[in-house]
Parts: sequence; structure tokens; C-alpha cells
Amino acid sequence: MENVHKCTSVLSPLIAEAKTSAIPLAENAINEMVAVTPAPQQRDALESVRSVVKAHGDAAGPGSQCDFADAVNDYIEKLMRALI
Repeated sequence: MENVHKCTSVLSPLIAEAKTSAIPLAENAINEMVAVTPAPQQRDALESVRSVVKAHGDAAGPGSQCDFADAVNDYIEKLMRALI
């Protein structure tokens, strides 16, 4: 899934920097991925991104990177609820 890889390649450095001001950039990357992903595959794509973001947050441990990853995953959850 090229779209997922493109999205996670944007999210990874944002999580590493963990600047609150970058959350809109992360949301934009996710929105762009959803926009180019066919509707039947959007849930799977979001779940794939969520697992990558969770892995980054877990690897970072407590702190700003984990908090940033949690904020991104909260946004992904919101999008997934809207797909139902």
C-alpha cells in the first residue's frame, strides 16, 4: 500500500520531533492518504497507519513523542468512527 507508506513516512519524523504545532501536518498527511485511498480500503489503510504510529509511540516511551503519537491515533480513531 503505497499510500500508507507515503503517509507513515511523513508521520515518522513528525512523531520524532513531537512538536504540538505539527499535529495539523500529521492530520493533513492522514487526510491526504484517505482521500486517495478507495473507500473500501480506507479502514484497512487507517488501521495500518495506526499500528505504525502506535509502534513509534511505544518505542519512544513516556514523554512528548508518546503524547504526539497518542494525539495522532486519536485523530485516526475519529476518522475510523466516521467511516461506519
